[in-house]
Amino acid sequence: MLWTKVCHLANGYAGSAHGLDKNQKTPVDTSWFQFLIKQLRGVVNGAQQIYAYDWYEMGFFIYALSSGASVAFCIDTPTVFQNGLLERLNSGKGDAPNEAMAFLQCVIVAEISRLYDVSVWTLRDQIRDIEKTRSAAHYVDSVLDFAQLHDLARHTIHTCEVLAVAVDTINTLLADYRSASDKLCQCPSGFGPSMQPQCPHNEMSFWLGLLENFGRRAKSLNERLSNEINLGFNLVVQRDTRETVMISRMTVDISSAARSDSASMKTIAVVTLAFLPATFVCTIFSMSFFTLNVDNATGAKHWLISDRFWIYWVITMPLTALTLICWWYGQRKEETRERSRQPSWKSTGP
Repeated sequence: MLWTKVCHLANGYAGSAHGLDKNQKTPVDTSWFQFLIKQLRGVVNGAQQIYAYDWYEMGFFIYALSSGASVAFCIDTPTVFQNGLLERLNSGKGDAPNEAMAFLQCVIVAEISRLYDVSVWTLRDQIRDIEKTRSAAHYVDSVLDFAQLHDLARHTIHTCEVLAVAVDTINTLLADYRSASDKLCQCPSGFGPSMQPQCPHNEMSFWLGLLENFGRRAKSLNERLSNEINLGFNLVVQRDTRETVMISRMTVDISSAARSDSASMKTIAVVTLAFLPATFVCTIFSMSFFTLNVDNATGAKHWLISDRFWIYWVITMPLTALTLICWWYGQRKEETRERSRQPSWKSTGP
């Protein structure tokens, strides 16, 4: 069963069986279960903010005889788990347990809980670092990376998932020892030589409660990370809105300056247009109405005005007026055409 694809790809499971050995004489208890742990190893690429991680897919099979002999197979366990388990088994603390199956399950669950603790606190350190950078200058411009935040959220969600499954797995292991009265186990209790020095079932219940607390912490970390993502998004929107307002103000200033320049150019054009007919008439007809006269006797100088000076005004004034009227008519016609191109709310309706 352990080697099937379904079990190998599962995020956790637990099972047990009770029977006889091949000689049909000695009672045999077997138990199999699996835990998954996701362990972050920090950022491997500072530029792209990519998190490195390891999956610990650990399977266990315990074979115990009624005589007390037992063996536990630990499959695909990391080195840190192997060293911790051997240290725990060789510590020699307390008396030897009467229940070999429960004892092996307990020491495995204890070491598994330690790895879950490291996994959760590694996530906490990463999220706390992100929270600390919020007070840094130019946080939105140079620090905030939504791709990194969502990648970390993915790891946090996975951790919440495997912790919830681990709690169910241990509950399944403990359920095998519950009696008809729903008592956790039937280990000897009280005082005297039959007393059980250390009940492994009670210790497993302790680790179960601790894993449940780890799960709550992981959910809290996920909510804190979601809060940082929402805050970062709002800060980016606020920054973009502020920049949009600044651009709008600059556009208004540019439009005002353009209108002022347009009015100035229009004034210059009208003044030039007013003097253009008179200049044109003088240039075409080469009119010279003023003459400097010098008296030969006295040498006195005085200006003489032609008696046909009125002809210049008779031609220039009507021509100037006609030019200005044509310009005014052209401007009004262009304004009417522009207004007709603009849609009106009265014509389009609500």
